[in-house]
Amino acid sequence: MSTDGHNPPVLEISELTAVHGHGKHARPVLSPTSFTVMAGESVAVVGRSGAGKSTLADIALGLRNPAGGHVLVAGKDWCLPTRRPPHGLRHLVQGVPQDPAAAFVPRWTLRRSIGQAVHRLTGDHEVERRIRRAAELARLDHALLDRRPGEVSGGQAQRAALARALAVDPVLLVADEPTSALDAGTAAAVSGSLLSLVQETGIALLLVTHDPALAARCSRTITLTAPAAA
Repeated sequence: MSTDGHNPPVLEISELTAVHGHGKHARPVLSPTSFTVMAGESVAVVGRSGAGKSTLADIALGLRNPAGGHVLVAGKDWCLPTRRPPHGLRHLVQGVPQDPAAAFVPRWTLRRSIGQAVHRLTGDHEVERRIRRAAELARLDHALLDRRPGEVSGGQAQRAALARALAVDPVLLVADEPTSALDAGTAAAVSGSLLSLVQETGIALLLVTHDPALAARCSRTITLTAPAAA
């Protein structure tokens, strides 16, 4: 894989494949896929249903193992068919959920949920500093941090989820249809903030979407095709 001559790509995917099931019941769900994502780049992943878009997102997040191929994050081994990312690296890749309200503990304030993520993934004791900075980056009103998920709007919950991801200093955000649960106006505002954030911070973005207009706003597009039946 090529680099910019100074830093490795944030994400390097080489001949990545995935299957559902085991042994004779295994069926391919991701054709061999290779691409890179550089710092400050937003890459849209598109394709028909069954092409493996969400599977690719799950592998990039370290939530499932590939069947074959290799994944590097910031030049470090990320996951293999037999191993998922070690805990010490998990902060490097963070997800932006499809249903943000469901991704929070209902009885916790947003501040507590974000703080728990900081404790778990970084061990940093300057939790409040991280929370406030992440909220600013996500354009989340600080007054909302002491509310619970059910006390904020869908757009505010999505910004809180983005703040939680940003609070642990990731190099890559993975978003699988992050605005599908929002109304059109809120979705446009959240997606605009997400793309602006990439440009402002240099964090890379891997965005799974069915929205051609949103994909067109990204740096470039990767089109997946459904794998041939075995």
